Amino acid sequence: RARLPAPLAAAASTASPEAPASGAVPGKPTVLVAEKLGAAGLALLREFANVDCSYGLSPEELRAKISLCDALIVRSGTKVGRDVFEASGGRLRVVGRAGVGIDNVDLAAATEHGCLVVNAPTANTVAAAEHGIALLTAMARNIAQADASLKAGEFSQDTLDVENDACFSFDMMLSIISKFRGVKH
Repeated sequence: RARLPAPLAAAASTASPEAPASGAVPGKPTVLVAEKLGAAGLALLREFANVDCSYGLSPEELRAKISLCDALIVRSGTKVGRDVFEASGGRLRVVGRAGVGIDNVDLAAATEHGCLVVNAPTANTVAAAEHGIALLTAMARNIAQADASLKAGEFSQDTLDVENDACFSFDMMLSIISKFRGVKH
């Protein structure tokens, strides 16, 4: 069984004794998930908290729901401003940002209302690395040019001629050459 993450433990220790929403377990903190998360993450949250997945909330709907929640999980699409902290009536104990950065959360307002703000700065590093490699491969194979010529009805095998392409050797090893100015190795 997984341990309760520290920010959720803080929310659980101050969980409101008010009547929980239908289907909620009394004594467990209520977590509002305002944007899509992976199924595994939601399953873990459900072990420790009453989870309300309400995606695409308007600012008014978020303010209306937040007074019933101990924790809020957002991504980059939800703005958590002073108005949200004020609407929580002091119940909101932690805002979790699933991903890098916390620029969509008003940190001054969170501090004033005693709310912890946390993020997951390495959550998408693998996806970013995969995307970078995919872009490099697409560039080396002239994918954009081939796509454009195909859509224009002018597709030519020469567009994908990798035999004379300097990026590939006989065994199709991609070489990446970088130039760093002013960087000493």
